[in-house]
Amino acid sequence: MHPRYSRPLLASALACVAASTSWAQVNDYNQDFESLNAASATALGDDGWLVGANVFDASGGYLYNYFAFPAPNGGPGFCAVASGEGGTAQGAQQLVVYNDYNNGDHANGHLIEANVFREQVITAADVGRAMVFSFDAKLGDLQPPTTATAFIKIINTTTWYMDDNDYLDMTNVSSTWDSYSVSMTIDNSFVGSLFQVGFMNTTTNYTPSGIVYDNISLGEGGGASPGTAFCIGDGAGTACPCGNSSTNGGGCANGTGNGNVMSASGSDSISAADLVLSSANAIPSQPGLYFQGNNAINGSNGNIFGDGLRCAGGGVIRLQVRFSNGAGGSDTNIDIAAKGGVVAGDVKRYQHWARDPNTSPCGSQFNLSNGIEVTWSA
Repeated sequence: MHPRYSRPLLASALACVAASTSWAQVNDYNQDFESLNAASATALGDDGWLVGANVFDASGGYLYNYFAFPAPNGGPGFCAVASGEGGTAQGAQQLVVYNDYNNGDHANGHLIEANVFREQVITAADVGRAMVFSFDAKLGDLQPPTTATAFIKIINTTTWYMDDNDYLDMTNVSSTWDSYSVSMTIDNSFVGSLFQVGFMNTTTNYTPSGIVYDNISLGEGGGASPGTAFCIGDGAGTACPCGNSSTNGGGCANGTGNGNVMSASGSDSISAADLVLSSANAIPSQPGLYFQGNNAINGSNGNIFGDGLRCAGGGVIRLQVRFSNGAGGSDTNIDIAAKGGVVAGDVKRYQHWARDPNTSPCGSQFNLSNGIEVTWSA
C-alpha cells in the first residue's frame, strides 16, 4: 500500500485521509450489517468504508502513514463482518474493528494507529447541522496496552490538518452491548472539508485490539429526531460561566474538554411511549438527572447554573437518575410521557444535569447538557 499523502496532523491520535468527492453533502447513514454479504471481501468497501493507518515510534513520534483504501472484510488487517456476536437488538451480523496486523512494524515495537471510517464533503447546506454518530458496541478481544476510540473528525483538504474532532474513548467498554454516540455541530469554517466518522485503535507487538460495533447511525440527533436541540453551549447565546464553551453541539464544556450532548430518539407519540432521552460525553461513571420543564429559559439561551447553562425550567419534573457508562453515555428507560404527565399538544423542554466532581472546569462540580424541545402528539 502507498500513502495518498503523508503530511501528519497535530494530535497524537492522527488520521490523515485523502479527499473523497463522490458525495455532495453529509448524508444520513444507517447500517445494521444484516444485508451485507459476509463472504464478500469487498462488502465493507462497497458500503463506503475506508481504512488507513498512522505509524509512530515507541515514544509517540510520527513515522509515516498510508491512506485511504477500501475497507477489507476479513483477514489480518483492520475490519470484518462478524457473526454470532450480537444480542436481540444486534441481529446476526456485526462489524468488528481491529488493528492492521499486516504491518510488520508491530514486531519493531512501533505503534500502529488503525482507522476504519466513512467520509463525506461538507457543503454550505450542512452549516448549523448538529450531527450525531451513534452505535452499539461491546468489547471484543482488546487487551492492554491497546487503546480504542470512536470519532468524528473534520479534515481540512487544503492543509490536510485536522481542524476539529470529537473523540469517545472505547478502550474500557463492557463485554455486553451498550449504546454510545459522538456529535458535532457543523460551522461555516468547515465548508469544503471532510466529515469523517469511524473507529480507530492503537497498539503494537500484535496485541489483540478487537471491538464489535452494530446499529450504526449518522444524522441530526442520530437520525430522525422527535425533538429539537436548543441552548447550545458554544457561546453564541448566553456565555458559558468560565469561558468553557463547547464545539460539539452540547452544553458548556465539562472536564472532558467538550459539552454533554443530549439527544432524543423514538417518537413524540404519547401512546407509543417510546421516547428515549440520551446523554453523551458526560463524565464516566457519574450520576446524571434527566428532567422536564415547561419553559425555554431566557429566550432559549439559558442562564448560568454551575459550570453550564440552565435551559429548561418552570414546573420542573425529575424524570430519572442514570449513571453514565465508561464512555460517558446514558439513556432513559422509562415512559417519559407518563412520568412527565404530558398530554397531546404540550411543548416540553428537557435537559440533563450531570456530576463533574474531579475535573470541573469552573469549580461547581456539576454541569448541564444542551436542551431538547419536544412537541407531544397523541
